[in-house]
Amino acid sequence: MKRLLLFTSFLTVSSLSIAVAEWKKHPVVAAGHTNTAVAADYTGDGKIDVISSSAGKVSLYRAPGWSEVVLHRFPKLGANCIHSETWDIDGDGDADWIGSEAWGEPFWLENPGDGSGAWAARIVDRDIKGIHCLLKADVDKDGKLDVIINNFEPEGVLADSIAWFRAPKDLKKAERWERFVFADRDARGGSHYFGFGDVNGDGWGDISVGAKGAPFEDGNWFAFWMNPGAEGVTKAWKKTLLAENQLAATNILPGDLNGDGRVDFFASRGHSQGILWFEAPDWKLHEIDAEMKSPHSLVLADLDGDGDLDGATCGYESKVVAIYSNDGKGGFTKQVLDEDQESYDLRALDMDGDGDLDLLNAGRASGNVAWYENPLK
Repeated sequence: MKRLLLFTSFLTVSSLSIAVAEWKKHPVVAAGHTNTAVAADYTGDGKIDVISSSAGKVSLYRAPGWSEVVLHRFPKLGANCIHSETWDIDGDGDADWIGSEAWGEPFWLENPGDGSGAWAARIVDRDIKGIHCLLKADVDKDGKLDVIINNFEPEGVLADSIAWFRAPKDLKKAERWERFVFADRDARGGSHYFGFGDVNGDGWGDISVGAKGAPFEDGNWFAFWMNPGAEGVTKAWKKTLLAENQLAATNILPGDLNGDGRVDFFASRGHSQGILWFEAPDWKLHEIDAEMKSPHSLVLADLDGDGDLDGATCGYESKVVAIYSNDGKGGFTKQVLDEDQESYDLRALDMDGDGDLDLLNAGRASGNVAWYENPLK
């Protein structure tokens, strides 16, 4: 268990020094290059376990000792998943898993309920390629989670498009999930990570995304697509471009950042540098941390328990894990948790059951998975 000191710099409107508590870094596994990690109680014992992908396999690491159970092996040696999600996909009361290689077919693994290795693998879709992100969300408001997946390469049936997928009624026999293309060939440029939230207040969740550009044509933009409601299963959604010339844009998450009751966006240029936010309704751009290099992962959640939304990231080039504490008005204070850690995937969830949000990090070329314990009591 490693103790990490917090360093602070003050951004936007922060001016007074504040005392900050230490976060603790807890290693889960060092199994090689790891792009994604998710967590849930997969064994039914009340403890939060971790599923990650590295070294040609998908593995469950059982808490508290993190013993490994291999759930799936890829035919290609050394392959691993670019991104993943977890929820009770088949509605049987336990958490399942869904993911994909970057150039593979998305698939899901059915939890047998006891944490054993007998997780059946089933395909979600065979046409979508060049995947970079999967995001769970109730897109059609039927009370069940769907999954949003991009086709970030300019090739194939779904070139330059993004779709959401509804689980079929017969999950075990269906050849693929129901597919609904909402960004129909208007997401060119290497689309990356999604955000989901009701931007215009009509009760339907809208989808935001960044596009990194090179080596793809176009790109370097942030945008969101407006959910047309019940008609969203039959027609393309309206795209709103938030900003262009945003070098290597990747992540964009919706939330009210300044307390004015309107939904803003928290974003990162994950393949270049910079953390920023867009202020509604005119989408004015505010730089938060222009120096953070390769902040490829991004979190937006109330991390300090004061009722507003804070941010977190890890720069795989800078090797810095940092939190951006919000003053409730869109002013952010940077707190550095670690200076020797990479990331491709960062999640906010309660890892230790104490009621606050911790951070789970997939370490990319750091070759590890670790979680950071929130000091709130």
